[in-house]
Amino acid sequence: MKKIILLGSMALLTLSCGSDDDDNTVDNSNPSTQNVILPVKMSVDGENMKINYDGTKILNITSNNNSGNKIVFTYSGDNIANIKFYEGNILQSATEYGYTNNLMTSATNKEYSASGVTEYTVIHTYTHINANQINVKRQVISTNTNYTINHVYNYNGGNLISAAGSGSGTSNGIITNYNQTAAYTYTDKNYPFKNVKGFDKIIYNGDMSDGVSYLFSNLKNNLSGYKENTTYTYSGGSGSGYSAYKFTTTFSSSGYPIYESRQPTDLNGVPSPSQPEIYTYEYNY
Repeated sequence: MKKIILLGSMALLTLSCGSDDDDNTVDNSNPSTQNVILPVKMSVDGENMKINYDGTKILNITSNNNSGNKIVFTYSGDNIANIKFYEGNILQSATEYGYTNNLMTSATNKEYSASGVTEYTVIHTYTHINANQINVKRQVISTNTNYTINHVYNYNGGNLISAAGSGSGTSNGIITNYNQTAAYTYTDKNYPFKNVKGFDKIIYNGDMSDGVSYLFSNLKNNLSGYKENTTYTYSGGSGSGYSAYKFTTTFSSSGYPIYESRQPTDLNGVPSPSQPEIYTYEYNY
């Protein structure tokens, strides 16, 4: 899968939306403009960014280094309708959200080539069973790939704590069967974007690889750990893969993260040789 590379080595954010005097930009340094705690600056592995709002609605996230890169948020009422990622002023990906009875029921992400051709599509369809369970259909479509995995997402205290799914599809003409399990642990402190309008509806899809769904989602508390395991079989063979992270976080006196290290690990929690991803945050107050 093509990743959204917006921070050099990160699959996330080297972001901007133009100069700070843009008409759509508001000054979040004044605490009197909001009555809740909002992140107004962040850095990822040393890349500094400004987060711009209209009240508690997020407008965009901007890099201090590159005005051609940006993340732009669009609302429909109080719900986020789409999130678009640009690199060098070229649209890289876009996610469209659908709602029924004020609950998110679909999320469609498309990744584009430099010429604007859709290269990869991921469609999530959500069925809300109760407060602690959502059934999720995930379909992945590209030129040579088409597969579907059905998951069950389990929640506790508003946080996704586990997911399990299975499904099948074709890749380069080969039929493959998949099984996935994932587990998530949390601190008792706050997720940094907890008070942003509309994020309480965006379902966290459990994916850490894109660097995006963790930041822009309905988490209540800050993650402390994550691990996912995938096994697959096909005619004449089988295989497996995993992804795991340990989060080490320093929190403010208000219980919001100000420094966070995300260290890749093996499934037993042993740190990998790769360097951790470092996130820092500053707030309106």
